[in-house]
Amino acid sequence: MAGSRKDRSAASRRKQYSAPALEKGLDILELLAGEAQGLNISELAKRMGRSVGEVFRMMAVLEQREYIQLRDDSDAYVLTLKMFALSHRISPISRLSAAAVPVMRQLACDTRQSCHVVIHYEGQGHVVAQEDAPTDRILSVRLGAEAPLLDTCSGHVLLAFADDVERQRMLDKIPGSHRRPAEGEIDKLVRRVRKRGYEIVRSAQVRGVQDIGYPIFDRTGQVIAALAVPYLAYLDDDDAVSLDDVGPLTAEAAHRISAALGKV
Repeated sequence: MAGSRKDRSAASRRKQYSAPALEKGLDILELLAGEAQGLNISELAKRMGRSVGEVFRMMAVLEQREYIQLRDDSDAYVLTLKMFALSHRISPISRLSAAAVPVMRQLACDTRQSCHVVIHYEGQGHVVAQEDAPTDRILSVRLGAEAPLLDTCSGHVLLAFADDVERQRMLDKIPGSHRRPAEGEIDKLVRRVRKRGYEIVRSAQVRGVQDIGYPIFDRTGQVIAALAVPYLAYLDDDDAVSLDDVGPLTAEAAHRISAALGKV
């Protein structure tokens, strides 16, 4: 009984407080986060059920604080990368980036290929670290880019090495706009990737690219991220490193990052 009274009391306190201005600001940020091309003030006001005047004042503050900006030659507003930069101050991501970046830089030099690190958040992968290849032509993935779990190498790695409970949570949160797994697909994926210890697939986004990915573990042995290399085969590069050689180098890099995070 004491527990239920405590729960009701907590719920009552949550319902008691209201911050309309904050709620409007968060509504704006959440709406813009789902619109790559941005929205103008009238469109935002309509979606929020607010007046243009209410939205205008809030937009002015968000623009002054550099959370949003106007697109070039347009009246549409888009998010800046400020929230992404703030998210990197979160301790787990900071630790992961600090451990991964120097290793990734060496991996890019050794393989002459770009590489990136992906974590899971809210049903999809997110690129939190990226290193370009030291060559004239590169395949680069921007920081913050989203990676569908079922259709990317890094997504396969994250799903395969998660425990059963966490994997189901990941699948339950896949956005409605993303593909859902076919019957038996996940079981086959997990068995295949775990058996060989990594994933290698043709890119579903870029023709001619082979993606190879390895898991990164934290000190408790839980998969925390995937290290991925989108392998480009150059026809005119005598110094190119073969895909067969890139695999072991990527495996060693993932092991070094895991060790830096405390994995024994």
